[in-house]
Amino acid sequence: MSVRMMRRPVCSSLILLAVLSGLLYSCRPELDYVDNTFRSDVAALKESGGDISVVFRSDSGSASLDLTASGTWKAEFVNGRAYWCTLSQTEGKRGVATLTFTVQANGEYEDRSASVLFTCGKLQRTIVVTQKQRDAMLLSSGRVEMDSDGGSFTVEVMSNIDFSHRIEPDGSGWIRTVPTKGLEKSILTFSVDPNTSLDRRSGTVIFEGTAGPEELKIYQKGEVPTIVISEGTVPLPAEEGTFRVEVASNIDAELVVPESCAWLKELRTKTISTNTYLFSYDRNHSRSGRVCELVFRNESFSTADTVRIEQKCADILLSSGEIYVPSVGDTVSFLTAEQVSNPSMIKFDASWLKLVGTEPGEGGGLRYLFRVGQNKGDGYREMKGRISRPGFDSPEEFTVCQFGQRHVFTYTESRSEVTAPEIKDMTSPAIILWGDGKYEFYEIGLSHKYEQDGLHTIRIEGKEIPLFMIHSLKDGMRFDFSKIAGAEQ
Repeated sequence: MSVRMMRRPVCSSLILLAVLSGLLYSCRPELDYVDNTFRSDVAALKESGGDISVVFRSDSGSASLDLTASGTWKAEFVNGRAYWCTLSQTEGKRGVATLTFTVQANGEYEDRSASVLFTCGKLQRTIVVTQKQRDAMLLSSGRVEMDSDGGSFTVEVMSNIDFSHRIEPDGSGWIRTVPTKGLEKSILTFSVDPNTSLDRRSGTVIFEGTAGPEELKIYQKGEVPTIVISEGTVPLPAEEGTFRVEVASNIDAELVVPESCAWLKELRTKTISTNTYLFSYDRNHSRSGRVCELVFRNESFSTADTVRIEQKCADILLSSGEIYVPSVGDTVSFLTAEQVSNPSMIKFDASWLKLVGTEPGEGGGLRYLFRVGQNKGDGYREMKGRISRPGFDSPEEFTVCQFGQRHVFTYTESRSEVTAPEIKDMTSPAIILWGDGKYEFYEIGLSHKYEQDGLHTIRIEGKEIPLFMIHSLKDGMRFDFSKIAGAEQ
């Protein structure tokens, strides 16, 4: 494009569209006119105040400006040379000078500019070279991954142009724009519905502007093929019974019962939910615990979950495994589940305890008899033993505890029916011996009736005996407190 400027007196105007007439007026005031030409098809010439502006589009290109000078001149970039703009000449002599500005393409998203100072004698004029920004619309991400649960996400649109967006048909019905308040219009929020199918799906949002369309792809996972059992381990007692297993799944689940688990059977009933499995199990007569792992699987999706069924073995001891004996000693017994007499499988280490025999017990069991000798010492003592059966892996422990001569107090009673004294803050076991050959665990309010009248000495033994109270004193009652709470004998 060629622009020919009109001739006009220099003194009438200092600014011409494409002429630096002021340069000549200062350098050669005797000249009346100068010719100036601007040539470019990628830039325009504009005047702003006392400066001359050359405005380029974002593309690369060149623009030439003809200047008439009356003397020596120079042109230089202000604040250093711009890397994206070059100048064909930087100095010259009197006459017409052609300055060609060449710019690289602007890949940035903002305008950029450089200033050239033209100097001829005392006259200076600034030429401002400006290049427009690249028109663009940028998305913070071109891809969004969503879980099957759905939810919301935001997209930041950085743009120097107006734009609009639309949801393509592949996302219609499950991708939605969410109205927002208080946010800049360049922040867009979308919601995604849950994906209840097992299949992955995708949708598209198109952003449109003068710089061209931008595409945002939304990918959503399908539900993960899942089989989940509510409990990882189900403990069972030795006795027979039933149990349930809760299975949550979004695919078909096949139950696999190992052949070794014949003691388990699935019970099918119309009253049970399809996600609840009911099983029965037999009594475990052995002395070993047993385990069965039930597998719920779907081979098509290579998905499975396992529940571990653990059944305890049958007890050896049917009676209590802990016996308390007074300091005077006694014969005590343990009742076992089966009549299998094998003293070598009863292990204990105490000289004051002796296995003296067996006898038939209740329910077809076997009773083991032990003789506990007298404890003449002050301290409380105990012994732990083990009962086991050949070929089985679960022995049981039993404990024999005997009180000593310390932490004891006695008193005499002549009444035919008596009540035990109240011992405050009792935290450990104690035995009350009624004085007629009978004894039992101490409890507050415990009473005893004698078969024969007479004077009876009542003795209370314990690991410790704190404060006690006698509610009603009777004639003839006598107390011995010498061995309570560590008192000297």
